[in-house]
Amino acid sequence: MVRTGRIALPLVFLLLLSGGAWAAGSVAEGTAFQVALYPEGAVTRLYLADADTNEPVGGAAIEAEAPGWRGTARSAAALGVYELDWPVPQGGADLALTVAAGGRDDLLLVAVPAAAAVEVAAAAQPVSRWVWPLSGGAALLALGGAALARRGLRRAAVLAAAVLLGAPSPALAHGGEDHGAPDAGHAQVVPGATVAMSKPTQFLLGVRTIRVEPRQAADTVRVVGRVIPDPAGYARVQPSQPARILADPAYPIPVPGQTVRRGQVLAVLEPTLSTLEKGDKRALLSRVDGDIALTERDLGRQESLGGLVPVKQVEATRIRLDQLRKERGQITGTALGRELLTAPVDGVVADIHVVPGEVVAPDRVLVEIVDPARLRVEAVVHDLPLAPRISAAEAASKVLPDRAFPLTLLGISPKIDPQDQGLHVIFQVAASVAGDLRVGMPVDVFLSVGATRLQTAVPRGAIAELGGRQVVFVRTAPETFEARPVRVERIVGPLAEITDGVRAGDRVVVVGTGQLRAER
Repeated sequence: MVRTGRIALPLVFLLLLSGGAWAAGSVAEGTAFQVALYPEGAVTRLYLADADTNEPVGGAAIEAEAPGWRGTARSAAALGVYELDWPVPQGGADLALTVAAGGRDDLLLVAVPAAAAVEVAAAAQPVSRWVWPLSGGAALLALGGAALARRGLRRAAVLAAAVLLGAPSPALAHGGEDHGAPDAGHAQVVPGATVAMSKPTQFLLGVRTIRVEPRQAADTVRVVGRVIPDPAGYARVQPSQPARILADPAYPIPVPGQTVRRGQVLAVLEPTLSTLEKGDKRALLSRVDGDIALTERDLGRQESLGGLVPVKQVEATRIRLDQLRKERGQITGTALGRELLTAPVDGVVADIHVVPGEVVAPDRVLVEIVDPARLRVEAVVHDLPLAPRISAAEAASKVLPDRAFPLTLLGISPKIDPQDQGLHVIFQVAASVAGDLRVGMPVDVFLSVGATRLQTAVPRGAIAELGGRQVVFVRTAPETFEARPVRVERIVGPLAEITDGVRAGDRVVVVGTGQLRAER
């Protein structure tokens, strides 16, 4: 018997859940808040949401009053959900709610129908609304009973799941209108149709709305641009004279992508000398060797004489000898003037052209170093009157979809480039997002050249396609939405200006459009 109870209870719960999916709340909407009431025996559950945004409202003080009863709502576990210790009378009642939250007050009057009226309203739904719970429940009970009697409890659970999962979901039914051949998994929503969604479901799916009103939007113009390095974080390393690249194990040649520090040796060069230059170097070395020999003898003689030679003269001879030895080391010890090529800035090696044994000229770029956190964008503007109106910009690239990179205007060139016949505008890329860009990457630059006023504007994401027409979902009641056809006049940045279909004050869905479109 214990096993029977453990399995029968979940089955009964699933049956009740499927049959009670059509329960609707008693709703009301004020200037600041909206509510939906769901009677649950001795307790009435209350869902409180913002009237404009549809966001659940928490921490509210709710005073309720009905004929012969007065009480206060208490917060439930979920945000925006409250409970009243008030059973709905058999004949229904009018409930007055005084709501205070976030510095706002509102008075809501909710007409709670009688239990009999709720049953009649449910029976008035189309056949597709109630035939599935009845037939599904009957089949479930019949199959479950037969399985319990013949095959055992496990078989009953399997058959019950098959009935529940195999039957079409009633939550997808819609109003009874004929929309043609039904979709395999969802009812069809057409422009102008009304979609009902309970407030608990709205809370679960995170449905959000926005109030339609005139808005200011930045007027933008798209131009082409490219990513360039910031001169403070970029370096091109070149030799100072014709030289041959040496392979020195003490200084390994870096590779592209390697991080280097200022002063780090990148390459070792040996100047290429002609025969005449080598002869001059050898003659200089011989002269330095002779001077060193003479200075060493003078220093030895002065030190042997002791106090007869002034100390100042001895120190001068010793300093002269040190200078000659350093000069000789520069000539001989470093292979007649070997040059060490070092990094002038911190950064990452972007490109390197160093091959041991190769002879390079002074105009040859051997290594390029870039600081990836310091980048700029160069845009080309051909509309000359437009340039003085530029205040800010954003960059976007096809290789990085759905990404926008804010730009800060640094300067506008006063001359026209002879190659592209345009003005070059330089922007700084924010360091927080510069790491995703690469030097030389082509980008689209959206220039902010002023502001424009949109009379009825909604976010672009609020517009959906239904039956080849553009629609927005307007919340006409706390639990009712209308798929309203609209005409989009223009798109300005993230906003769309609508000239027909909505008016100021309408609440348009901006999050959850996909669920309403599928009528889920």
